[in-house]
Amino acid sequence: MNPFQVGDKVRFLNAEGHGIVTKIINDNQVELENEYGFDEVYDIKELVGERSKEDYKTDNLAFNQEINQKLKVDQMEQQASALRKKFKHLEKYGGKDRDVMDLHVENLIDSHQGMSNSQILNIQMTHFRRFLNQSINKQQRKIVVIHGVGEGVLRHEIRKELDIYYSEYKFYDAPYEEFGMGATEIILKP
Repeated sequence: MNPFQVGDKVRFLNAEGHGIVTKIINDNQVELENEYGFDEVYDIKELVGERSKEDYKTDNLAFNQEINQKLKVDQMEQQASALRKKFKHLEKYGGKDRDVMDLHVENLIDSHQGMSNSQILNIQMTHFRRFLNQSINKQQRKIVVIHGVGEGVLRHEIRKELDIYYSEYKFYDAPYEEFGMGATEIILKP
């Protein structure tokens, strides 16, 4: 049975455009006037009825709440995925009875464009202090801080902080084979 009637607005299933049904030929075919004013015969399997806005009515409060909840879940999943992706590089260092923190600024904040070197250093040191304190509270045995090579300013600041405020902890260059030249390993428990 043909689902369309003369006067129905339709869209093409596999092509752009629309038309109006002008004649029912049989149960499987209709004639329609396309958007350019030409009459053409189409198989009903190639057409989709155009719906009015009332068919998509969404002013139902429960419906809106459901949509908002789904959007919120999607957004949270995207944020979690972005966070996992951001710190995925640290997985190769895990599982060795130590936590690892990469202090390269691009791993800490979304954009550092326009920031001065001292502002970047301040952000890095704030993350270092937070990481160190969290590791101490978790009673971690040792941690590794990846600071990079560069000019050595961040490395110097980290080690100065350890000397002044955490003199009970020993630190040294992290294993070169795993971290290269730019990392410091800190022993929190002997």
